Amino acid sequence: MPPDRATVAVLGAGNMGTALSQVIASNGHAVRLWSIETDVLEEIRDHRRNTKYLEGIDLHASISAVWELAGAVRDSDLIIVSVPSQVVGDLAAGIAPLLAPGQVILNVAKGLEGGTHRRMSECLVAAFGAGYVATTGSMGGPAIAIEMARSLPMAVIIGISDSAACDRAQAIIQNEDLKVETTSDVIGLEMCATLKNVYAIALGMCDGLGLGTNTKAFLASLALKEMSSITVALGGRPETVYGLAGLGDLLTTGLSEYSRNRTLGEKLGADADWKRFLETNTVEGVIACRAVGELTTGGRVSTPLFAMVHEVLFEEHHGPGAIARFLREFSY
Repeated sequence: MPPDRATVAVLGAGNMGTALSQVIASNGHAVRLWSIETDVLEEIRDHRRNTKYLEGIDLHASISAVWELAGAVRDSDLIIVSVPSQVVGDLAAGIAPLLAPGQVILNVAKGLEGGTHRRMSECLVAAFGAGYVATTGSMGGPAIAIEMARSLPMAVIIGISDSAACDRAQAIIQNEDLKVETTSDVIGLEMCATLKNVYAIALGMCDGLGLGTNTKAFLASLALKEMSSITVALGGRPETVYGLAGLGDLLTTGLSEYSRNRTLGEKLGADADWKRFLETNTVEGVIACRAVGELTTGGRVSTPLFAMVHEVLFEEHHGPGAIARFLREFSY
């Protein structure tokens, strides 16, 4: 069990990093919130706000803005990595010399590393090197940051192969509003966290085309089936897909107005200027779609819905036409 008052480093002061900081500080722990964005840190220090990423939330007094990476990481019981998936490896290399035995590293980014196709926990381990001393894992499940920060009832799931470390992280994060499930299926959790972003794009396309609830439910059920096939093929467990990590996160990401993946899909379905949207927004589903497409090349699993999204994003097929053709030609 963690000490009564743990010290937690949160690396990344975006919406999820700030929301988790708020939860953990409210649980009675000391939070060191680090970012490369000095304006964000200054506002947190001076005004207890992060209006850039989490508008309308008064931040807890136990959240300290930290400019130096070493000052955040050293002597922390739990280190939460909350940066975009494409920079997880670089950040991990930066903290590797600072780690000490007994520390737990919890990634909350959702995706695969471009080029290597590594899952996020694999990125961490690779960057730490053969002699690393910390325990690593990831968080998944349905988690809209602003709802978390407002203490609305919700649940997430943590995957760490070391059960004692998993219990420590759970005890620090969980409270009466935020339930934390645990699993040893790190592969399944991280693949669900990656895949749901791709399928949320497809669900968003339904919104752009105005296809209605029946069509969206049909695609959601098919998405879940394909997520299970891909996840199992890559070493995960099917029950993980049908719980918080898969079904829960897919529903949240595919339905929420706050989801950039769903919003991109909506623009694709409406035949709007979706490439301009990508110029100003990080959409993890695009990166994930390319990486998973390369991983599954060879026909190990049948994924027609995934293939349709891939065609629209990378083969520049007409979005409305692609989904209309898919719906017309698909059969069980």
